[in-house]
Amino acid sequence: MKASIKLLLAAALLLPAVGATAREAAVIDEASLMIIPAEPGAAALLRPSASGDGPLDQLKDIVNLAMKIYKIIMKNRPVVNIETDYSNAVPAAATHWTQLTGWQGPESKLYTFKADNVGGLPAVTAAYKVHYVWGGSFRGKGKYLTGVTIEPVSITTAWGCKLDVDADVPDASIVNVGSAEAPLAQMDVRINWHLKTFTQHIEHESVYRVRGDGALQEMGVLFSRGREALKLEAAERAVKSSGLYAEVAK
Repeated sequence: MKASIKLLLAAALLLPAVGATAREAAVIDEASLMIIPAEPGAAALLRPSASGDGPLDQLKDIVNLAMKIYKIIMKNRPVVNIETDYSNAVPAAATHWTQLTGWQGPESKLYTFKADNVGGLPAVTAAYKVHYVWGGSFRGKGKYLTGVTIEPVSITTAWGCKLDVDADVPDASIVNVGSAEAPLAQMDVRINWHLKTFTQHIEHESVYRVRGDGALQEMGVLFSRGREALKLEAAERAVKSSGLYAEVAK
């Protein structure tokens, strides 16, 4: 009986220390947040609007008739329905989807959102895909977009971390970067990352700029960090394969 009481007392004394250690493990190193593309170099440079195009006319010509704001992940769980939660950039004059023909795709590109704790251990790893269908024409002209959406593939979070993600497509980002004779639709999909721990609430935004000719541009610091991480990994592999690593280790 006395031994049991001693064990209970010892456990009671250890519990606060265990709790403190767990809370510390959930503290995120904000500089570690990044997005890594599965295919390095997939970003494409976009040309500016053709000279003489009127910005106001561009906004009226191409519109998003689908979702403008939708949830992707809530409390570490995927909630998006890609059958209904997607955006498009189509001519305002179109009255039915069958009027647009010649679609290409869907294109699907895989990315991984990562965050580590202050000890360098993984805290959040979320793989997801960007889907879009492109190249549709209206009355034989233009290149438009549909089915632009984000699909979570897998989500892993450490204890004490909560990830919420949503997307929004501003109306002002739906533009014609082509010409009146050959419209080329473009849209920005803003991904808003909300990461919470016991003591932190971290928010970041990343942007996908999608174009009707299939081009996809990645914008934001999270992508920059991901590309730098890939470069560093490639450099480390090159050093190891060259035999210099073994020489230094000696």
